[in-house]
Amino acid sequence: MPKPLPRVSLLLMLAFAFSALLGAPASAQQAQPDVYVVVTYLKTLPGQEEAYRSYLSTTAKKIFQEQMAATPGLLAWSSAQMEFHGTEPGSDFDFVGASVYAGPPPGASALTDAIAQKAAGMSAADLAKKLASLRTIVGTEILRQRAGTTAPAGLGDGDYRVIARVRVTPGMGDEYYQAAKTMTEPMMQARVAAGELKSWSVWSRVFPAGAATSYDALTVTYYKDRASAITGLDARKGIENFLKTHPDKNLSAYINNVRDYSELQQRMLMRVITRVERAR
Repeated sequence: MPKPLPRVSLLLMLAFAFSALLGAPASAQQAQPDVYVVVTYLKTLPGQEEAYRSYLSTTAKKIFQEQMAATPGLLAWSSAQMEFHGTEPGSDFDFVGASVYAGPPPGASALTDAIAQKAAGMSAADLAKKLASLRTIVGTEILRQRAGTTAPAGLGDGDYRVIARVRVTPGMGDEYYQAAKTMTEPMMQARVAAGELKSWSVWSRVFPAGAATSYDALTVTYYKDRASAITGLDARKGIENFLKTHPDKNLSAYINNVRDYSELQQRMLMRVITRVERAR
């Protein structure tokens, strides 16, 4: 007659069996790194807008394809041209570049001659001189993703994105981002699936930050064309979506919470000129 298993061994066997039933490994999975974006604001020099746009869709695209191959954490890069952003202070820029990273972004590093030669047919120094004749950098910032629709498919050149800069009510940051993750994200995921938009995400501003800055967070919403970006999402469908996604929640309470947690500062519309994304 076989001997009974010791209690510890039996517990281990049960733990492994339970993990197998759940489809998860017995050992703890490593947490995925936070996603960050480095945003660069650029102003073209007089008469150079068309030349810079051409550079972005040709040479810059090749450069970032090479950079992505050499930088494991670089997930995506895009450059978009501003279409509508008003006359608010600090809004004097024409193009916005965005480099998305898995984990904190690395420090600024010089473009290598090897990549510059392969992508542009010139040295890194000569490429820098060319860029200096086309545009100037007027600002940079770092943001961290706090919520968003999963792995957007089909984002690319020509998409339109609406940026909403938000001031979070002091002391309500946790509530604001929690609501974005648990309440708004599922609703936006459903609207993406229904074809109403292409992607949605919320980002907290890491640098610069503080009371003297103009905003604390921003939402990024991608649309397939200018008309849908300007029109925005159908509010009636939004109500239907809420009731389906959160049947046990109160719509009025959700709306009031959004108003209590944050205040819209500025909305801007831009068109993506070019985009590079790591293969999934």
